[in-house]
Amino acid sequence: MNIKQTLKENKSLFLKKWFQATIETYPKDSARILGKDANRFDNPVGAITRESLENILDLITDKYSEESLEKALDPIIRIRAVQAFNASEAVSFVFALKKIGQGILDDSHQRQFDPMVDQIALASFNKFMKCKEEIFLLKATESKRRVHRAFERAGLVAELKENDLLGSKKS
Repeated sequence: MNIKQTLKENKSLFLKKWFQATIETYPKDSARILGKDANRFDNPVGAITRESLENILDLITDKYSEESLEKALDPIIRIRAVQAFNASEAVSFVFALKKIGQGILDDSHQRQFDPMVDQIALASFNKFMKCKEEIFLLKATESKRRVHRAFERAGLVAELKENDLLGSKKS
């Protein structure tokens, strides 16, 4: 049996253990809440986390690219990017898969599985950095808007009208 068939057959076990390992990266009180209910309305972060992990497992049992991995990782990484995780903490949940695999897979499958986990980790780090860049740009844009509004209120900046622009061209 090949690695992809083994992963498909053990998907529910992988998902259960990986979800548990992922929520354990949160503080204890948060982890307790995240692991409680899979309802998307009562526990959106827990539900999105479980769905993302399941999508990633589905993806690695098929053909995948870095782009498709990043897309599957997007919801979980986006959440972790706005929380108090640094880069290594935000992507650490991926490496739990290696340990989970050691308990489920035989040695030959583990050797094939580890590079898959490494690819997921690289894609998650890329996605995390893209999310952090977006957050930085949003914060910078908002700061610029606040400064501009403050200058406008103080009368230090005036909006130019079309006539002003046309008049300056004639001169």
